Amino acid sequence: MKAIRFIGVSLLAVFLVLSCSEEMGEKEYFDLANQYMGQQNWEKAEQNFEIIYQKFPNGVFSSKALFMMGYLNANHLNNLEKARKYYTEFLEKYPNHELADDAKYELENLGKDVEDLPFLKGDEEASPESTSNSEGKVVSAKK
Repeated sequence: MKAIRFIGVSLLAVFLVLSCSEEMGEKEYFDLANQYMGQQNWEKAEQNFEIIYQKFPNGVFSSKALFMMGYLNANHLNNLEKARKYYTEFLEKYPNHELADDAKYELENLGKDVEDLPFLKGDEEASPESTSNSEGKVVSAKK
């Protein structure tokens, strides 16, 4: 009887160890989210970034996961309300992060058409036949 109980307890212990070891870590979720991004599966990417942020709140990838949830919602999932929420939360929680300026920029330009973005306006005005004068104004090279 003791032998049967010992075998049962041993099998239970092995089962628990195996089931725990199969659970993915923060890095695996982050890699998986990036794989989904490479496949343009934005929903699955967001889900994996969300898992990182919820399951590993103080982890190495938590801040980037939060930023990426904002990015995906702003640029691919067209959910500007969620994007604003994530970017705002990111800036509140990580004001000195290397991506803080990017989050601020994204918030300032949330919902704007690509043609309205400041960094593109200068490129559109310049053409192969135009150049900038000493004041930085675009002037035509044609006469």
